Amino acid sequence: MVVAALSKYIGFIRNQVFFKNSKIKYYTKLFELFNNSVTFALNIFFNMRNFLIFIFSVFTFSCDDGDVISVKLDFDKNLTLCGDESSQNYILYDTKNTPFESLTLLFNNNSIAQSIFNTENSGDVQTITINGNSVKFNYRTYNADPNTYICQDIPDANVSVINNYEAMSGYAVFTTTFLDDDNDGVPTALEFDGDSDNDGIPNYKDNDDDGDNVPTINEKPDPNGDGDLADMQDTDGDLIPDYLDNDDDGDGTLTKYEDENNNGNLFDDLATGATVARFLDNTVTTAFESDFSNSNEFSRDFTVNITLENIDISILSTDSFYLGLYEYSVDY
Repeated sequence: MVVAALSKYIGFIRNQVFFKNSKIKYYTKLFELFNNSVTFALNIFFNMRNFLIFIFSVFTFSCDDGDVISVKLDFDKNLTLCGDESSQNYILYDTKNTPFESLTLLFNNNSIAQSIFNTENSGDVQTITINGNSVKFNYRTYNADPNTYICQDIPDANVSVINNYEAMSGYAVFTTTFLDDDNDGVPTALEFDGDSDNDGIPNYKDNDDDGDNVPTINEKPDPNGDGDLADMQDTDGDLIPDYLDNDDDGDGTLTKYEDENNNGNLFDDLATGATVARFLDNTVTTAFESDFSNSNEFSRDFTVNITLENIDISILSTDSFYLGLYEYSVDY
């Protein structure tokens, strides 16, 4: 009886051990399968990532010889012009020194070029075709500062081109805008409306707004120069500032007829014993013949924005690339 019970207990213990060993083997096998699955998935992920990076690099930056190039065209976009109206060609260019690189756009000096630099209407657009001959766009790298090489009659012998990439097709689009200013001390934005003296010259281009032969800037439209005309000079207190008042002192004699010596400078005409000019002195009213008329001058500030379209060179293929802007001023 005791032997039978003991035998039964030993069998029970053996079954428990076998069961536990089986569970251990089962979970061990399950862990191995899980670990292999994770490893397989990670391998697929990293291989696919590397493949996509490779494909992206090939299609984004590649040379004809298969080399992969990484170029960052981070120029300042402020272009310099070489050439003038007597030159055969113009060159607009941008350079940088870290590393030594340049972007150049060469084009003929012809009627289109003259329309670009002397446009009649602000906002006019001109387009020229890049052909690798009369119109060229190049990206170059150098061994030294390219500013001593580009557009020089005798290029610096110590500077040489390392790489030259040229676009054989595409378009250069020029948008020219301008702002006129008579530099009379009154902000142009405040002068757009009107022609105060009815001389056919709008105030923003007229350096003598009231036509009294005293230049606007000399009539103190903005004495403190802060752009706010609240402090403008009004000699006779009639609420019309001197620069718009053709009778500054309110004495009934037009300012332009108080030019005693008829030389166009009204500040040198003083009555005997007076300390201020006649046109600012309401105690003297004598009128003098005057046929003098001061010439009018103003400046025009141009901005030319250049965008390249549909260019394709080994380091750049794009539908649109903003080359930069060129600014200049012309006096009239």
